[in-house]
Amino acid sequence: MATAIETYAAKVDEAFTAIGQTVDSIVTSVGGVAGDVDRLKALIKQLQDSAGTVTPEDQALLDKSEAAVNALGARMNGVREALASLDAATEEAPTP
Repeated sequence: MATAIETYAAKVDEAFTAIGQTVDSIVTSVGGVAGDVDRLKALIKQLQDSAGTVTPEDQALLDKSEAAVNALGARMNGVREALASLDAATEEAPTP
């Protein structure tokens, strides 16, 4: 028969495991977002270095940049949701 302390410790361990998984997910997402930002900076530099009028190649870069920004926005929503999940996991401490 589990004691109240053992039951409490199991609940706390379960909560810490869930929190740890969420933190790991956030770290992975933030790392991916950092890579996305670097790629966008490179695309912007290519566009800035292009002289004259907008060429079909420039338009392709603009389209690629727009798609990357939209994807980055979706990833940031994922980070926001992961943070909300972490917050929700820590709102209520198990009762001893």
